[in-house]
Amino acid sequence: MPGPGGVGRGLCGEQGAGGREPWERVQTKNMENEKKLIIMIDDNITNLRLGENVLSEHFDLATAPSAAKFFKLLEKNDPDLILLDIDMPEMDGYETIKILKSKQETKDIPVIFLTAKSESEDELEGLSLGAVDYITKPFQPSLLLKRIEVHLLVQEQQRTLQYFNDNLYKALSTYLSGEVVDEIIADPTRLQLGGVKRHMSAMFTDIRNFTSIAEVLTPEQLVELLNNYLSAMSDIILEQKGTIDKFVGDAIISFFGAPMELPDHAMRACTAAIKMKRIEATVNKNITKNGMLPIFTRIGINTGEMVVGNMGTEKKMNYTVIGNAVNLAARIEGINKQYGTSILCTENTIKETDGKFLSRRLDLVRVAGINEPVRIYEVLETNADAPAALHNMVNLFHKAQLLFESRDWEEAEKLFNQLLELSPDDEPSIIYRDRCEHYYQSPPDRDWDGIVNFLEK
Repeated sequence: MPGPGGVGRGLCGEQGAGGREPWERVQTKNMENEKKLIIMIDDNITNLRLGENVLSEHFDLATAPSAAKFFKLLEKNDPDLILLDIDMPEMDGYETIKILKSKQETKDIPVIFLTAKSESEDELEGLSLGAVDYITKPFQPSLLLKRIEVHLLVQEQQRTLQYFNDNLYKALSTYLSGEVVDEIIADPTRLQLGGVKRHMSAMFTDIRNFTSIAEVLTPEQLVELLNNYLSAMSDIILEQKGTIDKFVGDAIISFFGAPMELPDHAMRACTAAIKMKRIEATVNKNITKNGMLPIFTRIGINTGEMVVGNMGTEKKMNYTVIGNAVNLAARIEGINKQYGTSILCTENTIKETDGKFLSRRLDLVRVAGINEPVRIYEVLETNADAPAALHNMVNLFHKAQLLFESRDWEEAEKLFNQLLELSPDDEPSIIYRDRCEHYYQSPPDRDWDGIVNFLEK
């Protein structure tokens, strides 16, 4: 339906211009005229005349002598309020309001019953059908005007509130999935300052050698690249009901399991990581066509106890996560560069994914700021989607790694060389093969625990 178009103030019973009835006479409202449009429906011409005398000075007024002619008028106009009689031929006011409330485009228009029916059960029926008010005739003009003004004010406030709600929803949806936003709107106390301890998963992403990529781009190209890349990656996180904490240049910090509790948060984080690497291939096809260098995303995931909530001040707060488990996720992301891998996670995460993912067990590592060593895994693909050759490669790698950790360097080296015949560029196999050669010639101490220390951030 068009916006408020304004209606001439003719009365039923007069012949309009061009042979039209006055209820059909539509004219374009002056843009400077901010009067609200009211449509009054009544089969009594005297009542319509009285309504015009009372209302036309304050509002744009259109009148209709029946429900049928009202609906025809409604096709060309978008009223701010409707005054509706009940006793009318062919279709009464009750049936009329039922139709109005059943349609998306008219259900929110406020309707006031203006009727001679004064029994309390009639008023109850009218209000139960969705009317905002019930006024009996004969009415006091000043009282009718005041009640109309009140309902128009309420309608305007509701529109303003809806506008801000829509924009708030849009803003929150930039960082949270729709389901999470709905939960926050249903319980705004979630946005209070403070945090809670919760078992969840954190994910950090970064682009390899992004500085080198940025150096060869114009500022406009760089902004376009980042926007396209971050949008694609963020959509996947939100799709898995993750929360985007912040963007730091080309990096994304996100977490799964808050504010909405997700029992499968580890699985969702790994699923998001796999999908991000898949969409990365599509992004690269587009950007390399324009002569740009391809993007390679590194991802780190950890699962554990974290503190999540609004940190900062009452005036400026950030919904975020903190704790050693979060720091570990960040360190794990950085370790990718040491192994030439794309997705690394901790054993804590793997244990909570129900064997859904094909992953490769790597070293026990100790990272900067966290003394307790953790086992890291490379997430390669979902078990269902991984080809048989990849499954076989992982099985052979695990056999070689067990031999390595048992200090059988010679046999381990043979298996790692077999792996490299199948995949010459596999960096983890190269790393372990070289270690085997080194330890075979210079064995470590008897108390060697196999832990690899990464003490720089």
